[in-house]
Amino acid sequence: MGPRKAVHVFKVLADMIHMIKENGYRTYKQLIKNKTQNVQIPGIIGWVVDYLSYGITLPVVGRLFQQSFTLICCALSRYRRKGEYIRLYELLVECLTRSTFRGKHSYRWWYLMRFAVAVAQERQINWLVRDVVLEDNLILLGNLGPRPLQGYDVAYAFVGYALWLFERGDVWAAISMVKVAEQADETWGYPEYLHGWFGLFTTGVNSVEHFSRAVQIDWSFLQRMKQDKTCREHPEVLHEVQKRSIVSK
Repeated sequence: MGPRKAVHVFKVLADMIHMIKENGYRTYKQLIKNKTQNVQIPGIIGWVVDYLSYGITLPVVGRLFQQSFTLICCALSRYRRKGEYIRLYELLVECLTRSTFRGKHSYRWWYLMRFAVAVAQERQINWLVRDVVLEDNLILLGNLGPRPLQGYDVAYAFVGYALWLFERGDVWAAISMVKVAEQADETWGYPEYLHGWFGLFTTGVNSVEHFSRAVQIDWSFLQRMKQDKTCREHPEVLHEVQKRSIVSK
């Protein structure tokens, strides 16, 4: 067996392990809501996959290894664990700019995008580290991302874009992003809540309507409104949302 053939066999094996783990023990929806962002592969097979993931940086075989979603995820997990964020984002941006995980594998592309947004948010919240250039690159890549724009990963990413743009003072650009998130996952109330909240800072947005939809999806958003300082500065909005929520119940 030649080197190229061997690499291909290992890559296929790694992805088979990933799909067995994904389909046998958890649904994809459960996987993407896993806050650790990792897929645990037990035993000797896990060791082999981890070892192979070091090869993604090699000049020739690295290109082949980077076609394996599992090896990519394993390498990203290691970079994150070691705090090697420059290497992490170099790999992520490279994967997102290529066509490997587009087409029928677009859900994997959006998984990687959500991971990129989540880690950027994590660094911003925990260590006050912000990279505006990286944010711009992710926003651009997301707007050019594979269609259809559906699913939790897509919604999460566009919520992240919306928050970054809002922090820059571009309220209407933030609203345009959160609209995409609303349609991407109608079972997640946070985009609707955020749309209503953004509306408190501008005109032409029916905040009551969006807050009410968020509460219909998840009743806890009403309590969140009561605790939010900005919402409390608009008692008429809070009162109307409460009234609609009681009627709908």
